[in-house]
Amino acid sequence: MRCHRLLWLLPVLTLSCASSLVSPPLPTAVRAIAVLPPNNRTGDPLFVGGTSLLEKYIFRSQPVTVADVLAVEVRIQLEQRGITVLPREQVDAALGNQIPSSPKDAANLASHGKLEGSVLYIEIVQWQPAVAESLHPWRMLVAIHVHLVDVASGRVVWAAHLPLRPVPTPGAVTRADADMIAAQRVAKELFSS
Repeated sequence: MRCHRLLWLLPVLTLSCASSLVSPPLPTAVRAIAVLPPNNRTGDPLFVGGTSLLEKYIFRSQPVTVADVLAVEVRIQLEQRGITVLPREQVDAALGNQIPSSPKDAANLASHGKLEGSVLYIEIVQWQPAVAESLHPWRMLVAIHVHLVDVASGRVVWAAHLPLRPVPTPGAVTRADADMIAAQRVAKELFSS
């Protein structure tokens, strides 16, 4: 019985030995990027904040999700690399409440919203604590795909894929802390080359 309990750890341990993501450098011709709202395909809303009774009814806070945090962290990383990032308000106005479901859909929505240049499509495939029973989520299991799409042609001009693996979240005390730390680490790693 004890062996069966430990067997579920094997994939997690195997994944922790995986090498870090090495993404190709962004094309040098890209000067401005619109970061679109990430497509969360996990089936879980991945709330980070804004859902407690106090936040919801007293402060009237909007819920914040991993997708929101990841988009902000990606914008920060791109700006730090000298790339102009279209303001979130401009992207929101162009897309409305629509979230693209594929790179092709991202190009179509951007075109209809009159966004020009390149758009970044982010897809969250998996995002969960490495050990669901843990009170302290020290690692998050994460898998994402990112595509840079030229709006005019609809072509993917750059892509990075983070295969399923644990992302360390040192210092995290709560799940929300772990989510935010993992989003920051993933965004930094995507553009580290």
